Amino acid sequence: MKRKNTNTVCFFCAVATAALTGCGGSSGSTTITTTPPLTQHDWIWQSGSQNATQPGVYGTQGMPSPLNVPGSRHGFADWADSHGNFWLFGGDGLISPHNSGFLDDLWMYQPSTGQWTWVSGSQQPNQSANFGTIGVASPTNIPAGRISAQTWTDAQGNLWLFSGSNLYSDMWKFTPSTGEWTFMGGGTENNFSGPIKGIYGTLGQPSPTNQPGPRDSAATWTDQQGNLWMYGGDGYDSNGQQGFLGDIWRYSPANLEWIWMGGSPIANTQPSYGSKGVASASNTPGGRGNSAFWGDAQGNLWLFGGGDVNGYNNDLWEYSNGEWTWIAGSNQPSQAGIYGTVAVPSPQNAPGARFNSVMWMDAHGNLWLFGGIDSLDIDYNDLWVFTNGQWAWMSGPQVPTGYGSFGAIGVGSSSDEPPPRTSAGGWVDQSGNLWLFGGVNVDIPQVNWYNDLWEYPL
Repeated sequence: MKRKNTNTVCFFCAVATAALTGCGGSSGSTTITTTPPLTQHDWIWQSGSQNATQPGVYGTQGMPSPLNVPGSRHGFADWADSHGNFWLFGGDGLISPHNSGFLDDLWMYQPSTGQWTWVSGSQQPNQSANFGTIGVASPTNIPAGRISAQTWTDAQGNLWLFSGSNLYSDMWKFTPSTGEWTFMGGGTENNFSGPIKGIYGTLGQPSPTNQPGPRDSAATWTDQQGNLWMYGGDGYDSNGQQGFLGDIWRYSPANLEWIWMGGSPIANTQPSYGSKGVASASNTPGGRGNSAFWGDAQGNLWLFGGGDVNGYNNDLWEYSNGEWTWIAGSNQPSQAGIYGTVAVPSPQNAPGARFNSVMWMDAHGNLWLFGGIDSLDIDYNDLWVFTNGQWAWMSGPQVPTGYGSFGAIGVGSSSDEPPPRTSAGGWVDQSGNLWLFGGVNVDIPQVNWYNDLWEYPL
């Protein structure tokens, strides 16, 4: 286990000078390049419980402790910073054994010490937002609890949060050096309060009145100029109809305005694949949500699978220079996985159709994918990598058992394996290792929520 220093240090002092880079939907690392031959590694259980449905241990706000741990949850927002820290906000989870719901707590994990810090938010679920004054940070500001929100980080190290399944259309900024939230704009009423719809304005034109409809489970990434991008999700279109969205938006932190950049303002549009490997202005994945996604250093989006009106998908797309390219996978829904040989890429390999997987981009620009759930409500714990234009199956069973193997905490083993799950989160550390936290498994006799933290060294 990585525990170089277990001394208790005030959280706000520890991060006051930390600079953050793009993650939380914008991997911000590098483009896909030629990489060395693939090597299997051992999963390492690093923190949290091997038992499901665990309450949180909050400790003292702002103070790290080896005893602290977030409660079991899924659908939380996650970010990573360039100082090596991992962040998570909210989700649907447990405060105590008999107290669960939408959470608004913010946590930070330091891999260098192996300690969690409860940073802000409540120890009670289903809390309302405190918006404060728009554009003004305050220690009393807090977003409402939510799941499946959209996230980014900017060049100044701020964490950005938009909407989620509470179906507000609110945009928030969290500044780690001050520990304060700022409400940046958007709607403060949710869909239960009346009709909600997106305000698209003119294609390609910024306007202070433009506003994406509330949504969850969209793909997000950051471009080289620091703009925040968003594609799709499950939410409300220009007519106030709920469905899978296929719109593309860009948000400028400099002028705080949204621009509708492409895609349909109407929900549930069909995909148009074109020819595999050929970019075209007429290509589109259509309306979909809950996809795996990666943003590369050139500001391009990579998108895998997710759900649409036809079912669940296993197609891989790239969005670059305003055009989509169908890269790999099938143009038909509900495809089974083709696993091939472990750690051997092949043009025939492909993960099965699924949604709500965990995704990472490594230092070489390879796309990593773990778990997710298919159309039969089967949760997976297989690990994949897309490298040099081909998928390779790296670990996990082809037919999930419903259970994992924890071994000894802090010690890797070839027999260790995280249990199958969906709606988990993940980070990449400064050494390029992959980390996995939480999630939910719905296909075993009872629904299991997790708060275990795993490392996959690269």
